Amino acid sequence: MRGDVLHHVKSLYTYNEAMREYLHQYKFLQDVALSGVFANELRNELKRKNAIIVPIPMHLDKKIERTFSHVEELLHAANIPFEDLLVKTNTEVMGEKTREERLAMRHLFSIKEGTVIQQTTYILVDDIYTTGTTLQHAATALLEAGAERVEAVTLIRAER
Repeated sequence: MRGDVLHHVKSLYTYNEAMREYLHQYKFLQDVALSGVFANELRNELKRKNAIIVPIPMHLDKKIERTFSHVEELLHAANIPFEDLLVKTNTEVMGEKTREERLAMRHLFSIKEGTVIQQTTYILVDDIYTTGTTLQHAATALLEAGAERVEAVTLIRAER
């Protein structure tokens, strides 16, 4: 996997104690109502883009366990249309891995069966950007399937 597959990454906020609390409450305590907290900021960032919006997916087992897809809920709250094009191929959790373990991972995503990827721009959306591994893997899957350009928008950027 090349390291330069993303053409642009924009993070709306920096990771801090307040964001750590927000993510914990939202994702792990399943407080879905918090999906609207940053809806205006996310909508303002994405509405100016002429691209297909693609949320970073959870593995189906994780989605069942958590009861909702946190990234999709953020997009719903912001009233941003998106296309569910990617499949997460394993259940490993990035937050439980070291930087080195994340960077060594292979093929985290595939394109959903029967999906045709257009030769256009796609914007990946995720909650947090740490090492960039998740976004790099998703971008690689889209580019290898025919995407012209892949960018990303994340809610939060963690300092490395």
